[in-house]
Amino acid sequence: MNTHDLRSLRALRQLREQRASSQLVAQQRRCRDSHEALDDAKEKLRLHREALARKAEQIYGNFSEGLSVSAWQAAQEHLDELADNQRELETNVDLNEQALAAQEREREVFRAVRMARQRQAEACDALLGDRLRSERQSAERRDEAEDLPVVSSGNRA
Repeated sequence: MNTHDLRSLRALRQLREQRASSQLVAQQRRCRDSHEALDDAKEKLRLHREALARKAEQIYGNFSEGLSVSAWQAAQEHLDELADNQRELETNVDLNEQALAAQEREREVFRAVRMARQRQAEACDALLGDRLRSERQSAERRDEAEDLPVVSSGNRA
């Protein structure tokens, strides 16, 4: 492999490194967005649970004062609806947690690939440096050999 090929590989590696870096940044952004979505879903669930508890307290408080059968059934239906909403919110939280875990796994893959490419790049740089040093030393030796005077081996008189 000649020096030109090594330089071409170095340029290609740098392009790959830039792409890997941008992929990692994008993945980190997706992880941050997933964290925010999960936090939002958890907050909605918390608020919903608080509202459900307040509504249940209100209904049971009214029950102690005496409710009609229809009012009791309406309250029970409302509580069932709130419980269904809570299950949906819990499912949303679970889905967000799964999405976040997937995003974090993907980020780790990108990070590992980037590190492997970085080690490969360092090896390539070292190889190119060695090659350039070797070529420079060879050129210096050639120049020195050309500068030496030619000594004849025989005596001519």
